[in-house]
Amino acid sequence: MSRPDTFPDLTPESTLLYFLRTLFSSDAEYAVYIPDSGEVIALSKGQLVFLVERGCADAMIKTLPQLVQRRIVQPFSPESLEYPQEVRALYVSNTGSFIGNMETALYPDEPQYPEWWNAPVPFAISSRGLLRLNDTAISMFGSGLERLNAYELPERDEFIVRLDGLNGTRFIAFRKLRPGIFTIDDCTEDLTDAQDITWWAAVGQAWVKEIESQGGKWQRLSEPPEGRGRAYRACEWQGQLQGYLCVEMPGRKQKPTVQKQPEPEEVTQPSPETPQAEQEEEAFAMRTPDDVIGSIGPQAMALLASGQTREGAYFQL
Repeated sequence: MSRPDTFPDLTPESTLLYFLRTLFSSDAEYAVYIPDSGEVIALSKGQLVFLVERGCADAMIKTLPQLVQRRIVQPFSPESLEYPQEVRALYVSNTGSFIGNMETALYPDEPQYPEWWNAPVPFAISSRGLLRLNDTAISMFGSGLERLNAYELPERDEFIVRLDGLNGTRFIAFRKLRPGIFTIDDCTEDLTDAQDITWWAAVGQAWVKEIESQGGKWQRLSEPPEGRGRAYRACEWQGQLQGYLCVEMPGRKQKPTVQKQPEPEEVTQPSPETPQAEQEEEAFAMRTPDDVIGSIGPQAMALLASGQTREGAYFQL
C-alpha cells in the first residue's frame, strides 16, 4: 500500500498540541492513535481541541489511553461512519504516522506496509504484537519468525533472535530501519564463529593464568624470540599467523641427595618360651662356617685327618 503522506516527526512521544497542528495542516478530518495493545482511539478535530484547552497540550499522544480511562475524553467510533473508506484520518503508531482512510481504524491488526515493502530485501514489520515478513524474507527464512511475539522483541536498534527448526538452530539478526520495521539477516555462521573464538580465547586465558600461577612469564611477540632456551609457540587461527607466545618458566632447583645410613643388623634373641631343642636348632642354622670351625675341639679336628676314625684318634692321643 502506498503512503505518500507520511510524517516522520510525528510519533507517539509527540505532544497533543503538535498532533492537533499536524491534523489542521493536512486534509484529514480525524486523528487516530493505534497503540501496540488495546483499543484504537479515534478523535475528531473538536475533541482534540477540547483536550488541548483542558490543559493536556503537553501530554504525549501515547497517554491517550489513560485520558480515555479517566473519562476526560470519549473516543469517536469509526463503526458509526457510513462510508469509512471515504473519510480521511491522520494515524499515529509505533511503526510511523501517515494519512489514510478510516477503514484502517476498523482493522488495526493489519499493519500499514511501506511502499518499498515488496523490494527484494528481507523485511519484517512489528504491529500490535504481530510480526509480519515480506515475500523475500519468507523465501529465505520460512514463516517461523511470524510466530514470534512482537511484544517480547528487545527494544533496541539491533538484536538477534534464535530460531529452532527442523534444519537445526539459526540466529537471525534484526536491524531497525524505522520504528517497527526491520531488515533481517541470517547470522548463524558469524555467531558460530564468534562463539568458537570466544571458547579458544577462554582456553588461552586459562593457560596464561596457569603459567602465572607457577611463577612464569609470558610475552606476545610479532617475531620469534632470539636466543636459545626461550620457549615459544606460533599462534594461528584458521591458517592465519597471529603472532608468537613466548613463555619463560622459573628454573627448578634440584633437591640435595640424602645418603641413607645403613640400617643395623637385627640380632635375633631366642625366645624364652621356645623349647631348648628348637633354640639349639635355630642357633645352629644361623652359624657361619667360621663359627663352626672355631667350635671344633682338638679331638674333633683329629677326626678330620684323612683315614682317621674316632677310635683311632683316641688311641693315638
